[in-house]
Amino acid sequence: PLIRINCGAIPETLIESELFGYEAGAFTGAQASGKPGSLEIANGGSLFLDEIAELPLSAQVKLLRFLEDGRLIRLGGSKVRTIDARILAATHRNLKDMVAKGTFRHDLYYRLNVIPLHIPALREREDCIPPLLRHYVNYFADIIGTQKRLSRNALDALLVYSYPGNVRELINICERAVVMSETEVVDLADLPRDVAVRSPELFIEADDWPAEMTL
Repeated sequence: PLIRINCGAIPETLIESELFGYEAGAFTGAQASGKPGSLEIANGGSLFLDEIAELPLSAQVKLLRFLEDGRLIRLGGSKVRTIDARILAATHRNLKDMVAKGTFRHDLYYRLNVIPLHIPALREREDCIPPLLRHYVNYFADIIGTQKRLSRNALDALLVYSYPGNVRELINICERAVVMSETEVVDLADLPRDVAVRSPELFIEADDWPAEMTL
């Protein structure tokens, strides 16, 4: 199994129970049968901790302890469970700066930083942009049951855009373009203003909102 947890999307009070699980009656609202945590579910597979920089310090201590010996105890329990799981962690923040400021444990940082992988931003791998655009235009077109394709001008504008929001922004642009276009061809006018105005073909048109069209 490949289990994914977004550490920034789970409330601080629940992150430990999500990671390590809990026994019946461990806290108010707990399931009567207890619940395995993500580490248990990932046994024999991998656990991907996205946005690891958002992990609270209290949970960082317990995660470090697990990484040292591969054993955990559910909240409210006493049974030690041995887990064999690969741990992957990702963040867009600078963990070294956080360690210096005391907001991320230095021992956990070095324990996680066994095989560091730098994933280049989308603007640093331009060859990936065209296939991603084709994939997500087709993906959102299939959802609404239609066919869409990018015009040459629209594609040129999307290729020179810097994508400060990285891949998530590219996905949102594709969804908007597919939804907003009234024809099969997605053109410059269907792209967000920040993208379209970078293309000389639409520099005037982007500022020219039809007077008869209300907001």
